[in-house]
Amino acid sequence: MTVETPANPRTFGLLAALAATGLFAAACGGGTTAAPPAAPTHLTDTKGDTVYLFAADHDGQSACTGSCASYWPPVAAGTPLAAGTPLAGPAPGSVGAITRPDGSRQGTLGGHPLYRYIGDKSPGQTNGQGLNLNGGLWWTVTPGGAAITTSAPASGSGGGGY
Repeated sequence: MTVETPANPRTFGLLAALAATGLFAAACGGGTTAAPPAAPTHLTDTKGDTVYLFAADHDGQSACTGSCASYWPPVAAGTPLAAGTPLAGPAPGSVGAITRPDGSRQGTLGGHPLYRYIGDKSPGQTNGQGLNLNGGLWWTVTPGGAAITTSAPASGSGGGGY
């Protein structure tokens, strides 16, 4: 069964107006906009936990010991990163490991000892980003091992005074 609707001048006028609007928009760029540049991706382990570096660390050694390490657990050497690179030394590139004062091995990237933050409760959280605790600033890390210093904490303050 086919239903036919009789055409009337109003229908043609509406269709013509819509077509003209579409042609005008296309001629003027059609509203296409460039996507904003992507923010730097921060490094995670294969579980999605964010990896941090501590600005107070110097000469490839950890300045985060004692109670600091209970809030900022060191990333163990051999922990696989999201990119699949194990943190074990010696290894190609800037991946390595140090021996901590307690004798454990901590993964490094670009010469920086790596940590997690206990204030991150689920994968991808960056609650430790930019915090000034335990004598220095804490930064997320690029996959190349550089500190990402351009953003503030993503959610929550992570507490203070520990």
